Amino acid sequence: MRVSAALLVVLCGTLTGAQTEFPESSDGKPLIDQAEPIKDANQQEKEADILAQLRKMESQLEILKAQAETKVAFSVGLGGTGYYGPFNTDVTIVYPIVLTNIGNAYNTATGIFTAPVGGVYHFTVYHHSGKDRRSDSMLYKNHDQIAFISALNKDGSYNGSNGVILQLEKGDVVYVRLMADSWLWDHVNNVPHHGSKGWCHFNGILLFAE
Repeated sequence: MRVSAALLVVLCGTLTGAQTEFPESSDGKPLIDQAEPIKDANQQEKEADILAQLRKMESQLEILKAQAETKVAFSVGLGGTGYYGPFNTDVTIVYPIVLTNIGNAYNTATGIFTAPVGGVYHFTVYHHSGKDRRSDSMLYKNHDQIAFISALNKDGSYNGSNGVILQLEKGDVVYVRLMADSWLWDHVNNVPHHGSKGWCHFNGILLFAE
């Protein structure tokens, strides 16, 4: 009986020792001691990833805010030059008279509007032809023909107009080209209280940014 009790004590001591001994790493330190630093490193990496994502979202929000606050609108005309054209080839119409150019997206040297931000824009073109003179022009988006404007009246002058809503990317261009062998007639009425800024205009406005 005493021998059995002694064996039981030895066995319990062996099990207790097995429970308190841990495997060692190559540097002689128990692996259990290295678990906490590994956990801390993983946590720091996750926190760094979350912080990077938050900064990216913050930057995107700033961009969206800037786009939403962007204001773009222009209205330009020929300004009473009399006949404009004809030419033996299609030409981009340069409207020198600026009534409005909020955002400075219309270039008075080239006649070209360049979208400062992506979004939805509304454009209109109003042209006037003289008697027995055909007035044919085309609104372009980049290199694509979008809208045709035509006016011809055998009995006298006539107006032609068109308007479109376009979805543009930043850097897209919009302009008007007078087709070959066509005329525009523009006149400024200086009669007091009945004046005008001309009869031929090109207009655009940003409806909303995207």
